Amino acid sequence: MKGIAIVLTLILVALGMGIVLGLTGIFISSLTASRNIHLSTVAFYVADSGVEGALYEDRNGTRLPDGFTCNTDGPSATGDHENGDTCLNALDNTGYYDYRVTGAVPTKRIVSRGRYLDVERTIEVNY
Repeated sequence: MKGIAIVLTLILVALGMGIVLGLTGIFISSLTASRNIHLSTVAFYVADSGVEGALYEDRNGTRLPDGFTCNTDGPSATGDHENGDTCLNALDNTGYYDYRVTGAVPTKRIVSRGRYLDVERTIEVNY
């Protein structure tokens, strides 16, 4: 009877620690998933910026030839669209995109890939 208080206390402390550690694991995995969703959303919108950039260039007189590719060569990558060089594709949020335009009117296709930190998303548009 004399040692029962210590044993009971140790059992309760071990049970409490198990509950706390179990909940901590759940919260950490939820926070990681939440962060990944945020990064994925930003990467999607970076890819959308590539699509919008390609459409803007096409609709404002810059002819995008079949097979034209806008490559990701870094934040200062600029070039001449008509010769198929690289174009400006870095965004203020450190995201990058590259796109590829194939086909001819009325079946042009743009495939844009957006990257933000360690996440990449791709959008395909036909017009």
